[in-house]
Amino acid sequence: MNNKDIFELFQNGFIAGSTSDSYSRLCNFVSAMRCGQYYPISDEDIHRGVECEKAQAKNKAKILFMGFPEDAKKAMEVAIDLKYSQCLQQFLNYKRTYEKQNNHVI
Repeated sequence: MNNKDIFELFQNGFIAGSTSDSYSRLCNFVSAMRCGQYYPISDEDIHRGVECEKAQAKNKAKILFMGFPEDAKKAMEVAIDLKYSQCLQQFLNYKRTYEKQNNHVI
């Protein structure tokens, strides 16, 4: 693990810690979403909550992929970015659809 990896671990840890309130609200939103219900949440909280989860996933991947070739690490990071980009879009779409159908805007 080089200095850049260590810096990124701490940076991702900071992101996760500083967005934990938004992450908690996002968890409530996702729980409601799974049941076809709605939990009021702002777009900003969705973005920050997803960033928190993404930072945690990147930290786990960094630790799991220690000693692997750089291209494997890069591929994992791209996969994580793609996964959480899709999740973000899904959450925002659900929120907007629900609010539009129910004339309920946060």
